[in-house]
Amino acid sequence: MSALENDVSKILRPMFLHTRIVPEVEQRRLALWAVMKAILFDAAGEPVVPHGFGQSLNILRQPHPDIRVWIAAYHDPDPLPLIIRPIYAESTGEAERLTGWCVTFAVVRVAFQVFIPLVEGDLAPLPDFFGSVVQVWPPTGSDLDWPPPYRFDSASLQALAARVNDNREVVEMEVTLVEAVREPAPGTEVDLL
Repeated sequence: MSALENDVSKILRPMFLHTRIVPEVEQRRLALWAVMKAILFDAAGEPVVPHGFGQSLNILRQPHPDIRVWIAAYHDPDPLPLIIRPIYAESTGEAERLTGWCVTFAVVRVAFQVFIPLVEGDLAPLPDFFGSVVQVWPPTGSDLDWPPPYRFDSASLQALAARVNDNREVVEMEVTLVEAVREPAPGTEVDLL
């Protein structure tokens, strides 16, 4: 775990302040780390994520293929927000069946959203907030131009968290996105034309 933390730290730090290309190999590391964090957040309470998901991370060194991970730019005075949403199937009688676990959190200037399905099925299309939420797992096969066009703050992060929902309640998402600042990395040439 400490090797993964070190690897991800080297990827994340430049993302906090600079424009950069994030190659697919780095996206995979970010996804692995985000899923590990989501499973640890689950384990801190009454765990609902099956033990096999964590074993898969340890053995295969990649998330389960059914897990989804997205990232977005974030900027707010609260550098470490955490929103956990259990996702339920439509109620059949008194018993509610948990069908998924969605964890949305941010680390300084990068927001992560991890969806762990507990039953087979497909997600409905999700809003991407004008291209500001980018999938990193499963891999898309392309490099990521960081940051996306807009960033989230703590209020809009609630809307990001609510985009994966179970339709048990009406979800209203009022979002104010701020244009992302695109600072080139030191030593990078900038074409002013």
